Amino acid sequence: MQMKFGIVFGAMLIGTTGCKTLDSVQNTLGGTSPSAEQIQAAYNRAETAYSEAQQAMHLANVELLAEYDLNRIDKAQKEWQDLKHQFSELKAKPHEALDSASFFSSQTVSAEIIEMSQKILALVGGAQAAKKLILSVLEPVRSHFAVLDKFDSQQQFPTRYDKLHKHHNKLKVMLVDGKQPDVEAQLPSYQAQLTRLEKDAVSLYYLGQVNAELKMISASTKAQVLPSVYADARNTADYAQQFINLNVRDYTNIEDKVHSAQLQIFRLEHLFAEHLARKQALDDKQVEAQLLTLENQLLELTEKAGLGDIRHLSFSNQLKAIKDTL
Repeated sequence: MQMKFGIVFGAMLIGTTGCKTLDSVQNTLGGTSPSAEQIQAAYNRAETAYSEAQQAMHLANVELLAEYDLNRIDKAQKEWQDLKHQFSELKAKPHEALDSASFFSSQTVSAEIIEMSQKILALVGGAQAAKKLILSVLEPVRSHFAVLDKFDSQQQFPTRYDKLHKHHNKLKVMLVDGKQPDVEAQLPSYQAQLTRLEKDAVSLYYLGQVNAELKMISASTKAQVLPSVYADARNTADYAQQFINLNVRDYTNIEDKVHSAQLQIFRLEHLFAEHLARKQALDDKQVEAQLLTLENQLLELTEKAGLGDIRHLSFSNQLKAIKDTL
């Protein structure tokens, strides 16, 4: 009966603690000293476990798992520091692989190293699973933040960006805690906030300078002297904004629409410069010189168009005649 109980107890150890029991029972059953081969085998198992834990920690760093499951990776880091210390001592004294890990422990040094390695593997594996879930559920959110970072939103809209970033971290923690349904319920309203910020960021990046120039023009005499031209510039900029709202990531066409608005501003500036030049001519009584210059320019065009000298016509009729020949 006593031998039967010993066999059952040994089986229970194997079932509950895994491979470490092969080492720990050495001192429990036979009472004989382990052979050199047994010690070497135990050391090899510990060395393999250490190597696996080392690879797992390297993987955690490469995959930036702390950004997805900081709690598990913090625990893994602590276990890893203890494991490095423990294995360093064993490496210095490999013959102690089957010695008790401590005075109060039934585990051998080798078994304890294996157990620590298993804890690290489990923690890193859990963090990997958390990352996979986060990337799967929050992929649209990651896409938004990639755009926001591209357009320097954190600096341009610090309060809104920080609030959304904190919410992003909260959602990741909720996923790690097994609250995926709650996260998915929050996603529509959260993504709507991200989209609004993205539109504002893209608008500021592409249209910011145009809007600033138009604001200055609207408060100047330029808008009063050339109201219809200013309206054209303003309408073109508004159309570019509408396009951004509907096609926030169509950057090529956004650039085209914004360029059109910028050209309208150039047009306004040039016309206003012409207005100032003509006004100055009137003030300086140089109207005839201005008119003759324009007349000569038109004469060159009519002669090149084969119309000859048609200076007896008004400027507008001369331009119409040139246009009819094209």
